[in-house]
Amino acid sequence: MLISGLLSSIHLIVVLALWTLVAACVAYLGVALASVLAFRFPSPPKLAETGKVTVLRPLCGDESGLEDGLESLLSQAVDDRRFRFVFGVASSLDPALALAKAVAARHPQRRVQFVADAAVHGSNPKVSNLINMSAGGLDELIVVTDSDVVLSPGSLSAIVDGLAPTGVGAVTALFRGRPQIEGSFVQRLAALYLDGWFLPTALLHARIGPAEVCYGQLTAIRREILPGGSFHCIANVLADDTELGHLARRAGRSIAFAPHVVEVCVNDSTLKALFGHELRWARTIRALKPNGYVASIVMHPGPLPLLLTVVQPGLAGWLAVLLLLLMRWTLVWTTHARLGRASSLPMAGPLVLWVREQIYFAVWVCGFFGRKIRWRGRVLWVGPEATVEDTATASAAELQPGAASAAVNP
Repeated sequence: MLISGLLSSIHLIVVLALWTLVAACVAYLGVALASVLAFRFPSPPKLAETGKVTVLRPLCGDESGLEDGLESLLSQAVDDRRFRFVFGVASSLDPALALAKAVAARHPQRRVQFVADAAVHGSNPKVSNLINMSAGGLDELIVVTDSDVVLSPGSLSAIVDGLAPTGVGAVTALFRGRPQIEGSFVQRLAALYLDGWFLPTALLHARIGPAEVCYGQLTAIRREILPGGSFHCIANVLADDTELGHLARRAGRSIAFAPHVVEVCVNDSTLKALFGHELRWARTIRALKPNGYVASIVMHPGPLPLLLTVVQPGLAGWLAVLLLLLMRWTLVWTTHARLGRASSLPMAGPLVLWVREQIYFAVWVCGFFGRKIRWRGRVLWVGPEATVEDTATASAAELQPGAASAAVNP
């Protein structure tokens, strides 16, 4: 009798916990949907920003979509007297450098500088690259953009102009996924994570309160928010884009959204690569916000709602699973309708989204175990508050000797 009573109590607790989770997921999806529907891109400022601009794009390797991204940046309609473009690599043998020079040659009117410097200034290799790229000085306004980003026409001027209003210290752009291989199911899943999970959550956070973070895909900042006008202050921070937002807030400045959504080239070719990529994000988020990471299960309950059909057989459990699936599909469809989607990303049905949900749940679970991540041939260990505690030997390509060099388009 005692054992039977204990099992009954455990069964009741499990059932209540699962129904509580389902209710929380329904609430999250509902609020996220409302946030997407309510979102409006900011209106252009009445007075455009007129300060000089340094555009920094760190590069590493000739990845798929790199040429499109470089072309989209250098073909922006901007004032050549104001804008200076800097591309940086760790080695002069990096193929990305040759490609950047080839694309820049198509735009001789642009002021473009190339930096190849292997100097290390901290544990974050990207920030070391940014510091090396900044050796020639930084202008009053700085734009940082990742190598895998494709900009829409007008987005560079728009994000810089967003700094014009008084009190704005940073402007950051939302982003969506752009599969590079048509028909690739893995890249479709990777893009769906950005479109269907990241974007709605970002808009939800913006709805709840003022923005606290920036996104590394495309961010414009005022140089004055950087202590000493240098990136050295974030040299050991893994989530460097997040920290830029924190610096703006600590300086008493606000963070605004750019009026464009940029596209990120999705290059994961295997499920293993996709899993590792998202595991890096998951462990970074857990280090930044441990409690928030636990609570984020409502964003991706994975197979847990299905347990209701096992522990409490009946129609109610299946209806709960169906409701969550339909709400997720509605959220993704609405996000695409409001913010657009890449032409290479086909619309996703409920079944594909359910598969995507299971993978995200598995990533979330693995995020609790271990601190090691892989990033562009390096092995890093995530420390408290997403600092980088150690860095393993870089890949052979990154270790090729190369003295610091620079060249500027005439």
